Amino acid sequence: MSKEQYHAGNSLTLRLRKSDEGIMRWAGAQSEIGDSIRFLIEQEIQRNGFKDLSLEIKNKRPILPTSTDIEPNLLAYLYNRNEPVAINEAYEEMRELFEITEDEARITVRDGQEPQWKNNVRWASQQLNIKNFIRKDSQYGYWEISEDGKVYYEKTQNNITMQKEVAHKPI
Repeated sequence: MSKEQYHAGNSLTLRLRKSDEGIMRWAGAQSEIGDSIRFLIEQEIQRNGFKDLSLEIKNKRPILPTSTDIEPNLLAYLYNRNEPVAINEAYEEMRELFEITEDEARITVRDGQEPQWKNNVRWASQQLNIKNFIRKDSQYGYWEISEDGKVYYEKTQNNITMQKEVAHKPI
């Protein structure tokens, strides 16, 4: 991805996420938003020069478990429960297992509609579903391990490479 080149007179667009309530309140309190943002940018340049803040953001924001990280743990949880599990219950179990803090739980996907960690759990369940490890006939709102999932889990539970195998099983 190439960097955008900006020149005098260019317009910049800032799209706020629905979860950016504090930023929206701040923006709403400004009588001239362009001047306010320009002032903040000038202060940043004086303090730190011309550096790419997006790299700083990546380093300072918490790293959440990916769907690949979650997948084998979700399979193990469903195996150990051996019954239909309410999706929200599975979400909370994964949140607890990965020790996701309140601050981390507030990080949302780009559109601000859903917490990122829940989205990652849902993607993990999708991958398990594609691999036939979750029953397709489960009641709406529930996940249940399938027979294929049980066989696979039993075969690989002591295998230290299970996480990689589950994540990379051919579809």
